[in-house]
Amino acid sequence: MGAQIREMVLADYEAVVALWKSTPGVDIRPVTDSREGIERLLARNPGLSVVAVNDGELVGCALASHDGRRGFLQHVVVAPELRGQGLARAMIGTCLERLRQHHLGMVHLDVVVDNESAMAFWQKAGWHRVDTLTRLSLAL
Repeated sequence: MGAQIREMVLADYEAVVALWKSTPGVDIRPVTDSREGIERLLARNPGLSVVAVNDGELVGCALASHDGRRGFLQHVVVAPELRGQGLARAMIGTCLERLRQHHLGMVHLDVVVDNESAMAFWQKAGWHRVDTLTRLSLAL
């Protein structure tokens, strides 16, 4: 793995969105995934989100945040040509280590319902489906 993992900064936004848009199964939300939304995320959760850069090109990202009790991972994406080399696991490991420093009880993530490859990846990595909860949402 030649890619370098570093903290995500707002200047990465356009490249991150381009990666999301080129990745099937990524649900880009108009408010929270807007430039302003990502700016808020990075400001409220400094140092938690990461990107992977290979030969000057952004090839991966993982958003991480917490609410003081639970951590959250979102939009963990690796460019297709670099998948299977451990880059996602490295980004996830970096995010989890940074989240552990906040003494949180658990970390959650969402997988789009029909994204079978993502579900297989996360389950292989040791994550499990929570059948005792159903996520409910309300648009603001």
